[in-house]
Amino acid sequence: SEAPTCALIVEAGALSLLVALMRAGTEQGKKNAAYAIAELAHDASTRTLIMEASALPPLVALLHNGTEEGKATAADAIAWLAYDERTRALIVEAGALPPLIALVCPSRACSDTGAGTIACDILERLAADPRLHELAEEHG
Repeated sequence: SEAPTCALIVEAGALSLLVALMRAGTEQGKKNAAYAIAELAHDASTRTLIMEASALPPLVALLHNGTEEGKATAADAIAWLAYDERTRALIVEAGALPPLIALVCPSRACSDTGAGTIACDILERLAADPRLHELAEEHG
């Protein structure tokens, strides 16, 4: 099971370091940090801790400004976070909708990274949540 390993990684203080790397690292460092957060987010109990560590703003920034691989990796992390109903509104409020919608465009180079498919998965989860319809209009 991933849960014990995730717990050990989080307890060792890795989340704050990963968030710091996403904020101020190289493009490769940001992508790698987002990848690690996506892997940690596979564990449902870790998702809340990821949100508490303020990982969402740098993930959204990577969606906006990262390399194509960085965008895909950030989208993957956000996709895992979007499994939790309580984080969906925070994803919308963080401004993730415009860059996610941009990733869906088939003419973008990121379509090779699978980012468009991941973005569609997130948008589907957000669209299926009726509580977010008004919020999406405000932040989309």
